Amino acid sequence: MVADMKYIIIGLVLTFSILGLSISTPLKAETKKDCLQAKHSDFYDAFLVLLDPYARKVINKKYPTRSYALWNSDILEVKRITGGFSNYDFMVKVKYDTYTGPHNPPEGPVIITFKVKTDKVTVLDIEG
Repeated sequence: MVADMKYIIIGLVLTFSILGLSISTPLKAETKKDCLQAKHSDFYDAFLVLLDPYARKVINKKYPTRSYALWNSDILEVKRITGGFSNYDFMVKVKYDTYTGPHNPPEGPVIITFKVKTDKVTVLDIEG
């Protein structure tokens, strides 16, 4: 009888510990993911805002009737040009989904490659 009670208690402890792990693990993973996603989004949004004047100028010159929205833009690549610590030269490739008028279908993506240095930003290439 004591042995049976021992097995019942061990079974209950194992059951509750397994249930506790399966319930709490996804909550921890989602919280960590949300935190990383918010941090990632803030940096990307700041980068898009800083590049916006250069992108707007180039897109308006090549496609005068098109517009785009920063919320629908994606940074495809950020690459350090010169290696080493304290070298701040980057190549940044951004995709802007363009449209003409708010109720029309998208015109298609425009991909702009920027060269970002501490003293200036230049557009190297525009595709689309």
